[in-house]
Amino acid sequence: MNEQATAQKNGRLAAAAEHLRNVGRDGLIAASNGLNNFLESNAVYVLSGVRPIGESAVVLDRAGQSTLIVTPAWDGERAASLSSTDDTLATDDLATALAGAVAKHRLDMSQSLSVGLSLLGQGLVGRIGAALGALPPAADELARDLARTRNAEELAAMERATWIAERGYERLLEFARPGLREFELAAELYCFTKKLGAEDNFLLLSASQHNLAVRAAGERILDVGDIILSEITPCYRGQFAQICRTAVIGEPRPVVREKYAILQEAMRAGLQAGCAGTSVAALTRAINGVIRQAGYGDYCRPPYMRVRGHGLGITSDRPGDIVEQNERVLESGMVFVMHPNQYIPESGYLMCGEPVVVSANGCRALSARPAELDVLPV
Repeated sequence: MNEQATAQKNGRLAAAAEHLRNVGRDGLIAASNGLNNFLESNAVYVLSGVRPIGESAVVLDRAGQSTLIVTPAWDGERAASLSSTDDTLATDDLATALAGAVAKHRLDMSQSLSVGLSLLGQGLVGRIGAALGALPPAADELARDLARTRNAEELAAMERATWIAERGYERLLEFARPGLREFELAAELYCFTKKLGAEDNFLLLSASQHNLAVRAAGERILDVGDIILSEITPCYRGQFAQICRTAVIGEPRPVVREKYAILQEAMRAGLQAGCAGTSVAALTRAINGVIRQAGYGDYCRPPYMRVRGHGLGITSDRPGDIVEQNERVLESGMVFVMHPNQYIPESGYLMCGEPVVVSANGCRALSARPAELDVLPV
């Protein structure tokens, strides 16, 4: 890890220690179940810079001293080489190792905080509680808040993840054809993006002549006239990026082109409205306003759509869901996916979405080519 990246990661440790001092707490236990979820925040990764492969924790005291504990024990060398904590312990018994680290840092559990314990298995949490004598009160939003804006290293990784997603979609356009099953197309995309460096890829891909929503790939056989929906979400160096795309096998009906243009206009409105200092609610209203003006105001709610976007883990899922009920204020450097995906009666469900980064002048899409209604010739 280079010095600049280490300083940025240590900055979050320092900010967490400062928070402990400000709220009069002894220390913090931040836990992870070892899973990397693009809708969650991995507190261990936020504080240590290490993506764990098993249950793990960071112990931090108010003076700023920190210890990373990882399982399984054989992962210790990798974790130590990446971690920005002061010490790294590798173990096959997280509860016992945590008790030792808490004693070393002289933490009083009644005067400490925890993040992420609720994500661990109940049996493990019980053993941790027994080893520590008590569980510290939860402050599960802390890691999300500390990492709510991306640092330069994380943004670069997200840009690469976006590049991988776009190459994956290009492969879809090359590979999809009548007679192919959905799961065969999904498998090709998954393997293709892994070859490009994706560590994972959350992939929804489905097709229909009239889609009700996007779903996981099944056994359906693609045919001429099918509208293929794809939500491609690769992870690169711990950062997920997501694009939402729509393609048609053969020339689409004019009404499909007409309705897809509504989504594109809504996307442009959202990009312009998403300035730092603007609330998520106001951004969502800008997107929904285009849909309503087109005559589909009654469809700006479930089950016709879910959200107009959402945060992207694994550092932080801030600013959360892009909905009119979310009053969180956007900040420069926040990253999320904006997708005015929408069911429209005349065309079915259509998808249009990009990963974006917030700035003072609006949201900037990380993708090189904005979503179009793409046509697969037959």
